[in-house]
Amino acid sequence: MNPSAQLDYQREALRDLVANVKPEQLSSPTPCTDWDVRGLINHFVGGAGMFAAAFNGQELDIDPDAPMPDLVGDDPLGAFDGAIGLFTESVDKPGAVDRMVTLPFGTLPGPMVLELLKFDLLVHCWDLATATGQRFDPPAHAVEEGLQTAQMMISPELRTGPFGQEVTVRASATPIERLVAFTGRSV
Repeated sequence: MNPSAQLDYQREALRDLVANVKPEQLSSPTPCTDWDVRGLINHFVGGAGMFAAAFNGQELDIDPDAPMPDLVGDDPLGAFDGAIGLFTESVDKPGAVDRMVTLPFGTLPGPMVLELLKFDLLVHCWDLATATGQRFDPPAHAVEEGLQTAQMMISPELRTGPFGQEVTVRASATPIERLVAFTGRSV
């Protein structure tokens, strides 16, 4: 099995969601307050390129405070497919996952980066589905794995940056609602 296969569910779910975004929804807000729908898709596309370069062992020269250029253009799905193709190719190169992967926020073992991506993409699938009125009901085992990774990786100091304080959810909350609430999103 290729290492990228670990992300098959997340990639396919995200691709389906991006494919069903209507042009008029690109400026809609998302639960991730940093981005509208276009910005969120742009984040996927730019992130896939960044992770591809990192798994290729390239040194990343990224200014986290600089605005990200528009990588989506008039074809969000085409941009997504191209970026994911590069990511998949990079991750599946022999030895790519066996190395330490240097990212703007730290250096992690390749397998840990894949776990981080599995969790992050689940949350962003929910963001995109919520913003565009699409259904997203991931398998409970995928969400449980994502929650375990989130609990391990989201330290208190990160709760003032990309993640907010954990939100309390109702007892009947779905597994994905529990995961996104852990990241600080209102359900």
